[in-house]
Amino acid sequence: MSYSPTSIQEDADDSTGLPPRFQARIVGLVQHRVGDGMLEPIPQNQEVQVDLAIASMVLSWVSDAQPVTVTLAREEFLEYVDIGAIQILG
Repeated sequence: MSYSPTSIQEDADDSTGLPPRFQARIVGLVQHRVGDGMLEPIPQNQEVQVDLAIASMVLSWVSDAQPVTVTLAREEFLEYVDIGAIQILG
């Protein structure tokens, strides 16, 4: 698992071992839901900033000079990491 607590920092989240803010790359199919609408994919090879929230992970990046922010449930994000669709950088 890429998010194992072997490299826990003092400010890392106890449940995931991840720092409160880090970089990741989307390398496989990762989808998010826009409101109550359909699932939309996050572009592959997109580098994103990830911020930990209470029960979710907030992913953000810039597309066509516009900021984009999406939220994934923490368990969903970690599942994408487990299957290799998201790579944690650094």
